[in-house]
Amino acid sequence: MKTKSVTVAVLIMAVLCCSYSTSNAQGCASSAGANNATSFSTAAYGSFPWTNAGNAQASDGNYASATQALGVLSSAYSDYLIIENFGFSIPSTATICEIRVEVERSATGLGIGGSKVTDQSIRLLQNGTLYGGDLASGTTWPSSDGIVTYGIGTLASTWGGSWQPSDVNSANFGVAISAKLTTGLVALGMTAKIDRVRIMVIYDPNTVLALGLENFTATRSPDGDGHRLTWTAATDVTGARFVIQRSGNAHEWQDIATIAASAPDHSYTYIDHTPLNGANFYRIRMEDAGKRSVYSTVSEVRDDRTAFRCWPNPFTDLIHLSGPPDTRTVTLKDLQGRVLYTTAAAAPTGEWQIPAGHLRPGLYFMQVGNEMIRILKQ
Repeated sequence: MKTKSVTVAVLIMAVLCCSYSTSNAQGCASSAGANNATSFSTAAYGSFPWTNAGNAQASDGNYASATQALGVLSSAYSDYLIIENFGFSIPSTATICEIRVEVERSATGLGIGGSKVTDQSIRLLQNGTLYGGDLASGTTWPSSDGIVTYGIGTLASTWGGSWQPSDVNSANFGVAISAKLTTGLVALGMTAKIDRVRIMVIYDPNTVLALGLENFTATRSPDGDGHRLTWTAATDVTGARFVIQRSGNAHEWQDIATIAASAPDHSYTYIDHTPLNGANFYRIRMEDAGKRSVYSTVSEVRDDRTAFRCWPNPFTDLIHLSGPPDTRTVTLKDLQGRVLYTTAAAAPTGEWQIPAGHLRPGLYFMQVGNEMIRILKQ
């Protein structure tokens, strides 16, 4: 059996550099690895599998391979080759800035009528789940073994997301790889081959700040008015502040608010009244007076908004509804579809107040045109 040698290279840079901010330099000069992986498997993704997954252990000419016969001018991509458990023990106080994945790969059937093998997907695994950006490249795999490295640069500009030492120390940390086979003017069988995968690490082993974040969560606001973020500061540090950041893809982040760390009980709440439509990723950067910083984990909330808003939800005596001023049909129904309230007159301001004190506790539906909003009576 092959000696397992998947190596993770994590370069933890001196600065968590992002496109929107800079930080004081940190001493990211320590390294861990290259470590060998101990877990090799496959996961459904494409139209054909990998065989001998465990051969992606050492650079010895034995390969994990994915083979498929294709017709003229066609393409297909493989399932994921999953490589995990690198045995890292990065200090819990470290700052991770960079994760590099090195893949030694080659292919057969290249150049025949324009055929080629390229990346379909290269993604990291956080706690066994695909996470962060996809760094797949359009570069053709060579006919003899060649090495390519993914993720050179800070996390914010490469994989994205939020990474803690515990994430890379986990047995479920790893990488997922899928290859794409493309034929030209000749139908043929093609094979993508991987001889060895390594991931490498450089980090700052020192405590970034004498502070920390606990219990960070992001959820929809109970009244339906945006998203509610709550967190607790582990310690009280004079001059510290929280910078709340939001992203639609967990890769590119925007500062949306700054809050001074001054709560007597160390507990904080922030409402994002204008969330993005669709996925909203949130994280918090906590800074001390010297502008050194530490990041929270990332929390996701989906906001598939309509053109209308109904609040409070749950309600008690009065339902508020807002929408475009030219809206004319507003109907309140119970679970049986019976109409309890309706109006055919547009509100001049686009807002309605519907008496609801007489309704029994339970679930109701507010219909506005073709849209339906579920509301609850307490």
